[in-house]
Amino acid sequence: MCLASVRAYDTSTESIKALDAVELKFQDIINSPSLDAACRKIDNLAEKNELDSALVLMITKAWSAAKESKMMYVKDVLYHLFTAARGNLQRLMPKEIRILKYLFTIKDPEERLGALKYAFTPGEELTPEQLHTWITTVVDAYQFSREGTLIREARDLMNSNIIQKLEELRS
Repeated sequence: MCLASVRAYDTSTESIKALDAVELKFQDIINSPSLDAACRKIDNLAEKNELDSALVLMITKAWSAAKESKMMYVKDVLYHLFTAARGNLQRLMPKEIRILKYLFTIKDPEERLGALKYAFTPGEELTPEQLHTWITTVVDAYQFSREGTLIREARDLMNSNIIQKLEELRS
């Protein structure tokens, strides 16, 4: 019970520290001398892989709150920051996932197949095998989690500390 309390405390402390870090990044962006400078800060964060979903969520919430405001300038600035952050976050997404998301928007199966073939035109470094691997991974993960066969050890890997270590190994 004591160990569980310590773990809960550590987890909440990490969350608070993470939120504080996100808030500092957001304040830095907001305090920029111009809209271009603020967008460049967002771009720089994305280049350094420091643009995370929590920061994008904070920008989104700020813009959402500003939509109700009568101050058009504030709305416009926050909208531009929102679109810059969202665009950068989408560019960080693996190419295979972006292709799949685009394919999901196409209703006609023949048109979808044509778009899939176009994705593999010469000059692209993406191969059908890589896309197939992503599709298989996502479908298998869904099936395993749906059937309740996701083993505890795999779930334990979804810990922020372990993910950080995996990211370091990946680099």
